[in-house]
Amino acid sequence: MRILFTVLLSTIEVFAADPPITSLAFTPDQQSVIAGSQDGIAVFSWPNLKLERRFDVDMLNVHSLSFSDNGEYLAIGGGNPAETGIVEVLHWTDQKSIGQLSHHEDSVLDVIWLDGKRVLSASLDRGISAGEVKVVDSKSEFLGHSKGVTAICILNDKRTLISGGVDQSVRVWDVYTGKLVRSLNQHTGPINDIARRPLGNGLPIVASAASDRTIRFWQPTIGRMLRYIRLDSPPQSLVWLPGGERIAAACADGFVRIIDTIDLEVIESFACIDGWAYAIIYHPDDRTMVVGGSNGTVLSLRAETFVP
Repeated sequence: MRILFTVLLSTIEVFAADPPITSLAFTPDQQSVIAGSQDGIAVFSWPNLKLERRFDVDMLNVHSLSFSDNGEYLAIGGGNPAETGIVEVLHWTDQKSIGQLSHHEDSVLDVIWLDGKRVLSASLDRGISAGEVKVVDSKSEFLGHSKGVTAICILNDKRTLISGGVDQSVRVWDVYTGKLVRSLNQHTGPINDIARRPLGNGLPIVASAASDRTIRFWQPTIGRMLRYIRLDSPPQSLVWLPGGERIAAACADGFVRIIDTIDLEVIESFACIDGWAYAIIYHPDDRTMVVGGSNGTVLSLRAETFVP
């Protein structure tokens, strides 16, 4: 089966001087898209992607956006390079900051929620930290990467943490003990993103995207690499499509590639952005992906049909 997508350009004016969009997220009601960049946070209406408003955050760079499971809070990861890594937590209904978790000595590149109160953050200072919203001195750390940590995800057991870093390794952790369970070292370039496959039968599967131009598929709980595919350009961001047999990759050449993870082939490829594509997300209801990248570009790709 082949997926046909239609490229739906946003109504955003694009200027060469605009900073790149480095992170994207749908709001909890799925009626808006938020985008992070050096200009702070922009909120766009959905699905027409018209700019609704902007607001600033207390950091030079924004790298990651993550809503809590209950939709009450937004965690924003970023910081000031080589100075401090910041996770700012907003109460989403009024976009007011309820505090910062500033446990890092370099930029935070990824942030996820462990539950409705605890946030995990990955930083270029080589550490992963866990902090609790509104709780002072709630820091705990996961130390083991020899270089910066760039991506993290949590398995559905809410206990197993997967991380990837500049040191080219994928690492598996026990969240509650802080113990490093195993290290997986088949990549030959820095890891840019890690994404958990949607629920399916059998052992959990995660995908890792790296600057060696590969996407590798793992069963992290047993330390097994299942397979990998090499692309024409380094994948920067990943999102699984419904069903868990296909994955979309936003790449450094501005293309989005749709990959069959079973047959290991690129089944669709779209030139989306004039520059780098840094971020990609998928709307859970209307079969549409949103892509962000160079020059402040945001656009959408909608799956129209399935063709044999």
